[in-house]
Amino acid sequence: MRMVKRMIIGGFAAIVVLLAGCQKEEKAVAELVETEIVEEVEAHQEDEPVVDVYWSQPIDSELCQTIGECRDLGDEYGSEHFSSFLGGLKASNQMSYLYVAAEEDESVLAFSFNDEVEENPVIARYEITEDEFVLTEGEENDFFKRIADIVLALFDRNKVNLQILDFQEDVYPYVDPYEGKLVLPSNLIAHWIQSNMVSTLIHEYGHMLTWNEADVVISDTCPADQFHIKPFWQCYNADSYMNLYYQAFLKEYEEQWLHTDNRTVEERIAFYEKNKDSFVTTYATVNPLEDIAESFSYFMLTPYNDNPQTVPERKVNFFYQFPELVEYRAFVLKELKDRKDEMWSFY
Repeated sequence: MRMVKRMIIGGFAAIVVLLAGCQKEEKAVAELVETEIVEEVEAHQEDEPVVDVYWSQPIDSELCQTIGECRDLGDEYGSEHFSSFLGGLKASNQMSYLYVAAEEDESVLAFSFNDEVEENPVIARYEITEDEFVLTEGEENDFFKRIADIVLALFDRNKVNLQILDFQEDVYPYVDPYEGKLVLPSNLIAHWIQSNMVSTLIHEYGHMLTWNEADVVISDTCPADQFHIKPFWQCYNADSYMNLYYQAFLKEYEEQWLHTDNRTVEERIAFYEKNKDSFVTTYATVNPLEDIAESFSYFMLTPYNDNPQTVPERKVNFFYQFPELVEYRAFVLKELKDRKDEMWSFY
């Protein structure tokens, strides 16, 4: 009888142990499955980066409902003309552009930031009056008027200070964002308007946008970790386009280049040869202000690249993180397309 009891008790205990083992095994399996699910979800989340959420964000625009739609519309509007825009953009990809505004540059296209240099005579001046460019100096010229019209159409004056359009002889195109002035070469306009007019205007707008008085504090004690230009004592605000671009791409470059010293042509060529794989054009190596303006031009006038691999490609894509610029790109490309469709010309 005792033997039977022992067998029964022993059997019961075995069943209990077996059940306990099954429970542990089931728990282990459940934990393993749960871990695999979590890992799968996390992996799936990694496959769908935050950028997708970014593109789906709504945007306050008459053109598009989301940031992604603005991006795609820009590609659609520009699709017929990207190849011609690229020709203008590549025009600045020449070694000769390293001579512009260098210390020994004596070409007619030289432009100096030296305040002592006398300004070239104004051939024609247009000033903003009641949202229109009005000729206030010089004689009317059909080429000048057409350029004034497209500048007024493309430049978003809610973002940049634009008040004056000057045509002067023997100057390289440049802007003075403090005076709100864009200067173009009067004696080269007939040739220039036929070649790289659109890309040049966008480049100069890029200067106004990224070299903006609202983004700069004049001080001789700029924060060391923020972009600043020593000759002008300009400290760029932390959230300015220029400082963010500097933080992303330019922090490791030599001080002389970062502070836009004119340098000699030999020094510029040496810098270009050492770093040319990191810039969208040769001209972009002249100084940081030209670098960001050249990258901005490529952002505006080339198709979106969803898989940037090189530093120049990442520089172009830098601007897509700003909804207001994605929307502006769509607006400009639509305006250019409409002009071409209506007038058979951009100007």
